[in-house]
Amino acid sequence: MRAQRIAVSAYFLAAGVGLGAWVACLPALSLRADLDKRQLGMVLLCFALGAIMAMTSTGRIVARHGTGLACVLCAIVFGAVLAIVPNIASSVIALSGLIFVGGAAFGALDVAMNVEASVLEQRSRRAIMSSFHALFSVGNLIGAAASAQVLRLGGGMTVCLVAGGATVAALAAAAWWWSPVAERTPEERSGQPHDRVRIAPERSRQLWLLGGVAFLALLSEGALMDWSAIYLVGTIGTSESAGALGFAVLAGAMAVGRVIGDAATRIAGPERLLRYGALAVALSLAIALALRDQTATYVALAVCGLGVANVVPILFSSAGRIGGDAVGPAMSRISTMGYAGLLVGPAFIGFVAEATSLTSSLCAIVVFALVVAGGARLVRAS
Repeated sequence: MRAQRIAVSAYFLAAGVGLGAWVACLPALSLRADLDKRQLGMVLLCFALGAIMAMTSTGRIVARHGTGLACVLCAIVFGAVLAIVPNIASSVIALSGLIFVGGAAFGALDVAMNVEASVLEQRSRRAIMSSFHALFSVGNLIGAAASAQVLRLGGGMTVCLVAGGATVAALAAAAWWWSPVAERTPEERSGQPHDRVRIAPERSRQLWLLGGVAFLALLSEGALMDWSAIYLVGTIGTSESAGALGFAVLAGAMAVGRVIGDAATRIAGPERLLRYGALAVALSLAIALALRDQTATYVALAVCGLGVANVVPILFSSAGRIGGDAVGPAMSRISTMGYAGLLVGPAFIGFVAEATSLTSSLCAIVVFALVVAGGARLVRAS
């Protein structure tokens, strides 16, 4: 099992590195392709649509063929897309199509590696999910920080994305070589097909409400990830490398929050940790948007990273408790709604920013965070 855990950890790290490099290069891509906020929002929407469409079908594919092959193939495709992006940045249509493919590969990889992580957690009979997501955040930090350094030294977007894509593919190949992740399908390992389990009506209503909280929470997280660098460059007027560093601050704080997440949950309890984290996001972001200062924005991004770090583990754990014997369908519903918000959020912010301003659109995250804080009681109800 140790070899499988190392392999799954490599996939989480690879996905984080690729996403970190992609997000850090968005300001440079926007300038190189001459994209306005609406066009950039459309490109990000293509990524979201590809990921969501892949997520809806990956579960069935993984159930039939296992997670190992899905993880390595999707990681390699995602890395290849990153490397190709700089070559077609001049065509918005071609860029959108390629980003759709990249989003589909990332979405399928996300589902497959989380399924395998869940199976490993059940086998170990102890909480290890946060450690995998911490590695994803560490990968975000590595990808963003490395890209910021390359941009600062004048290396350009092409170097960043090619290096990021190559790293993703190399980590995936190493993980596959070290230990093919899944020898059996999830259904074979659990002994019971998921489609034979039903969620009780009263628990189903709880799951829908919890899914709504997950949607808003991860919508806010996705918007901060994709637009923080652009806000620093376009609104505050920092350099591209300083903008990329802003995302690195966010990713680094999320990594720290997830490393200490299990201990923090035991000390504060999941409900209070979720509520106070959401309130911290709302307050710090509101202050930073009002000040429009680079240092204040960095501080706010650090606080936001800590605040949203353990949203996914807390909500997923609550969904598992609500689902009971139907934990599979429950996790499927909550993850689909949550990741839909994570992927749709950046496009939503882009469309609102084009109609108003980026500062005004980011104010919506303050409102969403307050709603999430109010919905934290659903965690206690579970």
